[in-house]
Amino acid sequence: MDTLMMELLTRLAWTSVQSALLVALVWGVCRLLPRLPAATRCRLWWLVALQAVLGLVWSSPLELAVLPAPGIDNGTLLAQPMVQAPTTLAPMAIDTLTAAPTAASLSWQSVVFALWAAGVLLMVVHNLRAYRQSRALVRHAVPCTDAGLQQALQLAAEAHGLARAPQLKLSAQIRSPQLIGPWNPVLLLPARELPAMAADDLDMALTHELVHLQRRDLWFGLLPALAQHLLFFHPLLHVAVREYALAREEACDSAVVAGHGHCRHDYGRLLVQLGVAPRPAVGVASASPNFRSLKRRLLTLQQTGSFPRVASLAITALFVVIGVAPMRLVAAVPPPPPAPPVLAAPAAPAAPAVPAAPAVPAAVAAPAAPAAPRPVTAPRAPAPPAAPAPPPHPDSVSSSTSTSTTTITHGRLDLSHQPRQAFVLMGGGDNFVDASMADLKQAQRDVQGRDPALWVRVGNERYLVRDPALLKSLSQAQQQVARLGEQQGVLGDRMGALGEQQGELGERIAEVAMRASRDAMESMDAAEMANNAARTTKGDAALAERAAQRAKADAAAAVDHRRIAEISRQQAELARQQSGLAQQQSIASAQIARDVRKAFDKALADGTVQRLR
Repeated sequence: MDTLMMELLTRLAWTSVQSALLVALVWGVCRLLPRLPAATRCRLWWLVALQAVLGLVWSSPLELAVLPAPGIDNGTLLAQPMVQAPTTLAPMAIDTLTAAPTAASLSWQSVVFALWAAGVLLMVVHNLRAYRQSRALVRHAVPCTDAGLQQALQLAAEAHGLARAPQLKLSAQIRSPQLIGPWNPVLLLPARELPAMAADDLDMALTHELVHLQRRDLWFGLLPALAQHLLFFHPLLHVAVREYALAREEACDSAVVAGHGHCRHDYGRLLVQLGVAPRPAVGVASASPNFRSLKRRLLTLQQTGSFPRVASLAITALFVVIGVAPMRLVAAVPPPPPAPPVLAAPAAPAAPAVPAAPAVPAAVAAPAAPAAPRPVTAPRAPAPPAAPAPPPHPDSVSSSTSTSTTTITHGRLDLSHQPRQAFVLMGGGDNFVDASMADLKQAQRDVQGRDPALWVRVGNERYLVRDPALLKSLSQAQQQVARLGEQQGVLGDRMGALGEQQGELGERIAEVAMRASRDAMESMDAAEMANNAARTTKGDAALAERAAQRAKADAAAAVDHRRIAEISRQQAELARQQSGLAQQQSIASAQIARDVRKAFDKALADGTVQRLR
């Protein structure tokens, strides 16, 4: 009951907005084109009523992505569903997430629904009373015994393409001809005014009512009446119904004048003679319901210009295309996130050059040279930047079930808030959710491992859908989200492996830098000893060997730096690919969420929903 109530209120709100826009468009067209035929204006206002009724009964409205897309703030997509990492919650913490929605949120919805239902009921009671009065008027009328009048009516009905003429009766309670229907239509003539009416006037009055039958106005008029009942609170819809009834009378007036050769002056005089009379509840009358309507009908008779028929049909078709189908405004697809910048690996600083020991003449004993200053310890090569951690999947988390298998959960999983409505779509080892952690656990208990299934909660009511055809229609989109999640996982593993390689290379570069520092210190010590004593051939050989080792270590470090730069480039490319996958997954998740809601509405309408206790 809560689901149906919320769905009905939502449709009432959207339909009211669309009806207001359509009324404004039709009113603007009628004002801009004053020569638009009355029959075309009648169709346009009838389309407004059709849109109002379809908006309440159509379960799959058209979605227009015209609302602004969520922006990007500091490189983070604000519109993506927030999925928090799986966390082990204590039983007490899980129980607190199942708090029911506040009573206030339920009360105002119930009050609005009750007011709407009461208004519809009052409208129905009022119209039933008027209908009973119309039927009583027909019952108290007497059949017409004038054979000439009956024959004339039959000939006129055949001329208008009617299979049979309506039943003709006389009533002393009316002042103008009335057509009561739509079942078994009865044409009532005023018993008191009939003898005083001229033959031409009576012919025009009868023709006016027969044109109503030819146009099937009694049947088409039921739709505006239904729309007026359902949206009784909408003032613009009342305007549309009133304009429809007035344009319907003007269309019949134009048909009478154009088809029977009567002058407009005579027909205008007849309208004034018939005067103003209330319109029957389930019928039409030749008289106008008020003076404003009578004035507009007389002004319409003065228009002698024609309007292209093709233009009239084109305007009607345009409104059928753009205005009749129920529509919903949804957010546009968010823009793709910017690609992460590519950061080059920093180059390792060159090892400081070791000063060469001064040469000592062989023939002269070397004087005691001052002690060479001890060089500053060579700085350690900076550690390479840590591999960027792969971004978390924006729409997927892992959740362990009670068995040993692991189920991947995509969508919006909230740990600290329980939404008003929630659903969990289970199937194929993947879940798609828009719910809290408590809802997910409750869904697992209700489904009992017998997936696929669609679990839905609205307020405190829980529902379960196991229709195979409906779930199969959702499986393709669900599999697409799962594939995107798996691809993100593969990219994350590759980025992790590259990060490990980068760390190993950084350790090797650090070891090379430390070894170069030790070699430089040992070289300085050897140079100091050579200045105090005669340098021997053995000492020179040791210095040359250390220099060769340093050169070899520098070459290896350069290779490692190039490998780190290449790994950084690969990581940046993987990060860009993963960002694109995250964007695709966000779009796919939004689409499957809309499909799930539509499928649940269809299941409610088909009666394939199981209500859980």
